[in-house]
Amino acid sequence: MAARRKPALICCGAALAAAVVLAAVFTALYFTVLRPRPPRVTATVVGTRVSAFALIPSPALNLTFDVAVVAYNPNRAAFEYGEVVTVVRYHGDAVGEAVVPRGEVGARASAEVRAAVEVDTVEVFSSPYFPLEGIAGALPFETATTVAGKAVVLGVFKIRASSVVTCGVTVYPLRKETTSPQCTSTVHVG
Repeated sequence: MAARRKPALICCGAALAAAVVLAAVFTALYFTVLRPRPPRVTATVVGTRVSAFALIPSPALNLTFDVAVVAYNPNRAAFEYGEVVTVVRYHGDAVGEAVVPRGEVGARASAEVRAAVEVDTVEVFSSPYFPLEGIAGALPFETATTVAGKAVVLGVFKIRASSVVTCGVTVYPLRKETTSPQCTSTVHVG
């Protein structure tokens, strides 16, 4: 009876050893190669256009921000993102918004999206800060760009990520110049 059990024990032991080795290989692959990582997103104000500025006889301001968003996907699967929303704020109040349609960044690739945001001058003029800052010739704006999406590796491993990039820009409309934007990026995973 013991002679019949020996081949069955060897077969079961070999199957168990193979299962343990396969589990170890898949675990190592997940933590080294296939592990989903959040994308790296940077947004910068690449230009501003001031086509008109006047305080007298009636206030006038035509201002457009050009924003470039670059997303790098370090995963071995594509990263699908939803609409890219860029909002321009003047002292915390939204004065302009641009929406870029959804898209995809290939595996281990980069993609650039550009948006032009026109500033709603009525909102800027209605701010209590505008008269003094308009006379001083320096208008502080903030741009906030939001990108959210997901990467799916092998149809099993998923990661959701969103990134918000905020840039502070001061516009000097009399000189038609801007300061270099100071940007911060925040990534939320999960």
